[in-house]
Amino acid sequence: MKSFSKAAEAKFMTQSAMSHLIKSLEDELGVKLLIRHARNVTPTPAGRIFFKHAKQILDHYKKMGNDIFTHVHKVKGPLSIGASTTVATYLLPQVFYDFAKNYPEVQIELSVSNTEMIIDNLIEGKQEIGIVEGNIKNKIIFCEEIADDEIFIIASDVNPLTKKHPLTPDDLITQPFVMPETGSDMRKFIDDFFHNTNINTDDIKVSMTIGNPDLIVQMVQSGVGISFVSKWSVFKAIKDDSVKLLHISDKKLKRKFYLVSIEQKPSTIAGITFWEFLKRFRLFVPF
Repeated sequence: MKSFSKAAEAKFMTQSAMSHLIKSLEDELGVKLLIRHARNVTPTPAGRIFFKHAKQILDHYKKMGNDIFTHVHKVKGPLSIGASTTVATYLLPQVFYDFAKNYPEVQIELSVSNTEMIIDNLIEGKQEIGIVEGNIKNKIIFCEEIADDEIFIIASDVNPLTKKHPLTPDDLITQPFVMPETGSDMRKFIDDFFHNTNINTDDIKVSMTIGNPDLIVQMVQSGVGISFVSKWSVFKAIKDDSVKLLHISDKKLKRKFYLVSIEQKPSTIAGITFWEFLKRFRLFVPF
């Protein structure tokens, strides 16, 4: 963490207690483990060796606990999961319901944020598993695909663009947009689409910015504007024929959902069990 204060806070210790612990280790080993700077600390060469072996010891300790739990067939304990808004809202409720029936002694803590924040939390050890959308560019993150997504452009049934086939990118800028919030994974997807189709974002008329995908669909239904939405969030409105799909080309707008962790598998038996459970779960949109 590069900071005594942050490390102490993570372990519920005072900063002085953490400093004393490191000093005791250095005295016992007869070497300096850390170089102390004004704002942070960095490991010495000996410190890097120490941390490497310490991590291996902790990993073996976790594995021992997992093996014991497995031996007595007890899957229990806390499990911290990060998920994007779309995943948390539309994919996970049934998953969590079925998982809780099978493993009632697992206490899941779910945090909803964007992919970038979830990856940061995995790296910092704040979360054990992430379920995210889009491309994963961080090479230290292990990921497995769990579902497909398609992005639809939707409008109300009275919008004039519903009568025009096919549409061009220039047709879109004639309409006001209901946009997801800045920084969200969907907003990044839309910005990439505009860039790839040579649409100048300055030409886009944003009538509303909303963080809730269900509200975006409702605003489109009422005629506030058009929007990009996940198939998972709009399938009921499409089935009810309360929104119309706008087609720019024959090419579909696709993305994927991924299970992600900092290692090839989560570090606890609860995490491993959930990981395998979700991989086997049948995720689909009923249309």
